[in-house]
Amino acid sequence: MKPATPRTLRAAEVPDALLVERAAAGDERAFGELYERHARYVAGVAYRLLGRDAEVDDVVQETFLAALEHLGTLRDAASVRAWLARIAARRVMHRFDGRSRLRRFLEGWARSAPSRSEPHVVHDIGELDRALAQLSQERRIPWILHRVEGETLPEVARIVGVSLATTKRRIAEADDALGSLKEVGRDD
Repeated sequence: MKPATPRTLRAAEVPDALLVERAAAGDERAFGELYERHARYVAGVAYRLLGRDAEVDDVVQETFLAALEHLGTLRDAASVRAWLARIAARRVMHRFDGRSRLRRFLEGWARSAPSRSEPHVVHDIGELDRALAQLSQERRIPWILHRVEGETLPEVARIVGVSLATTKRRIAEADDALGSLKEVGRDD
């Protein structure tokens, strides 16, 4: 029987470091094997950090997308499992930060909205949600990324693939639409 070489090793026998090297070079099968080996572990990390499983799949997907994008920056390819756990933890923290920003924003918005005791005004957080849903995607997505997720304007422009000027305009238009919603109750 001839000794196993990296090319003849079965997938389960190929070291993570070699899979990382191959995946970084564009080998989709190698990346798929890394996913198969580590997705369950990353999901466990995400579940424990989140405390519930509603967003675990999203965190796992975001983690592996980020990993694919940054495989070339991994210093110690043999420690890919720990690296993936760190990425997952950052994704979870980002979600917590986003929730916290959203909660603070919605609480502030609700405080500035007219009181529910005024019968002609029924502005609450649910209305903001409905108002956001009525915005076009081209306005809603940059607005949420910037106002709720806390992304910088240049980063939002990069994410949505438009110029900085267009990003600013779309966010301003969303601000105007949402601002007019709040003003309706005050003008009545």
